[in-house]
Amino acid sequence: MVEVYRTKTNQDIDEIEPNLYLGSIFAAEDQTILREFGITHIVQVLESNDICPQFSNIVYHHSPIMDRVDGNLIRILPSALKFIHTNLVAGGKVFVHCAAGISRSSSIIVAYLMAKHKLPFEDAYNWVKSKRSMARPNNGFQRQLKSLTQTDLDSYLL
Repeated sequence: MVEVYRTKTNQDIDEIEPNLYLGSIFAAEDQTILREFGITHIVQVLESNDICPQFSNIVYHHSPIMDRVDGNLIRILPSALKFIHTNLVAGGKVFVHCAAGISRSSSIIVAYLMAKHKLPFEDAYNWVKSKRSMARPNNGFQRQLKSLTQTDLDSYLL
C-alpha cells in the first residue's frame, strides 16, 4: 500500500491511520493521486466549496472555515467528525484537506483522533506530526482543541 505521494512542489497526501489521509488542495485536485490512494470521501476544510473541483466518483463534505486564530473550529467539528467516522466504519477511504494541509485540515484530524482514541490534544497532535511533519494547527485552533471535553468528543462520533 502506498503511504506517501510526493510531487515536484512537495505538496502531498499522508496516511495518518488506515484509510484516513491528510493533505493539500493540490492532491485534492489530482484525480490520479485520489485514484492511487482509493479515496472515496473528501472533507474540504476551505472557506468556500467552489475553490477546488469535485469529482463525481467521490462523496464530499464541506467544512467552511478560514485559517485564522479567531476561526470557530468547534462549529464545524461535529459534522466533519461524524462524516469521517461514518465513512471509515463503512469501509471508505477519507481524505481531509485544506489549502496546504497544515492548519485547518490537521485540526480536524487531531480532533478525530482525540475523539476516536480518547486522546488528549498533545498525544493526538504528536501522532499527526509523526505522519505529516508540517502539520500545525494555528494557536486559536489549538486552544479550542484543548478545551474539548471527552463528552463533547464522544458526541461528535454518534
